[in-house]
Amino acid sequence: MASDVTFASFNQERLDIFWRFVCERQMVWKKRVLLKLPPPWTDDPILRVERFTNIYRELDPGTQYVIQEVLEKDATKEDKVFNVMLYRLIGRSETHQRVGFQQVKDFDPAHLVRVLHAIRDEGKSPYTAAYLVSGYTMMGTHDKAENIARLFGQLQRTYTNFYSRLSSCPTSEAAYEVLRAANGFGNFLAYQVLVDLLYPLACYDGKPLLPFSHDDWAAAGPGAQRGIKMLLRPETDPPTLDVMRWLREHQHEEFARLGLAFPFLIDERTQQPKDISLANIQNCLCEYHKYIKIGNGTGKGRRKFAQPAAAPAQLTLGEGFAR
Repeated sequence: MASDVTFASFNQERLDIFWRFVCERQMVWKKRVLLKLPPPWTDDPILRVERFTNIYRELDPGTQYVIQEVLEKDATKEDKVFNVMLYRLIGRSETHQRVGFQQVKDFDPAHLVRVLHAIRDEGKSPYTAAYLVSGYTMMGTHDKAENIARLFGQLQRTYTNFYSRLSSCPTSEAAYEVLRAANGFGNFLAYQVLVDLLYPLACYDGKPLLPFSHDDWAAAGPGAQRGIKMLLRPETDPPTLDVMRWLREHQHEEFARLGLAFPFLIDERTQQPKDISLANIQNCLCEYHKYIKIGNGTGKGRRKFAQPAAAPAQLTLGEGFAR
């Protein structure tokens, strides 16, 4: 069915800021990582100070860990899914490394508890704040490590049925619903796991673990929903998926309209530029919402990204913030 979303659906000033933000954030990555230039990598005063995730989620260190150390591992698909779920619930690659890659049949909840407690006793957190948004607190104890271990022990006992349902899903949205129904997961974590399971992998000749694409479907989280609301004219209220699809489908003409030379990531297998996927558009909308809130003074970033001082910043991206 055709979408009702058109260019006229958007607040053009906000839409322009969205694309400029997306382009400049990716340019920061290119200058810092690819070209290895010294800082500062941008004149934008917000991007120079605040931390934002990469435009391409696959560039984030946590996602690179999942791809390289879990999904590309010489192991069964069943065990890979189990470990992706374990990693995303914990959120810290160093913790998953110490726990070790788990085979479902040999998973020992007591071992997991011992490792989590050992890290805690060293004065470190085994987890990251980014992924502490699950229902593991319903597992019957006041000890976070015990609750997580019980949750995965429960998943282990029902895993044959769980994986059968997941692997037989006809669509990525259906796979999301199976993941979302797993105890301890929910809208946010289930979508993060789904996105992980759709990366093309060398071990499967460029195919993902599940037979779907990042462009098939996406679930707009709360931040992305707020970003979409900021982009649209007040009188419009199309489905969030339609808005995300419009942005994904029109990215090239929008960059051209604004005269932006977006540095597309190059696919290592095909050596062709990679469009910003629907899944990554969803993430961009969440970060854009944060960017706007910081720019208009109604929000602040949780983490700072310090760069050495340089010449006074030019307000090119953040011009025209509406309060």
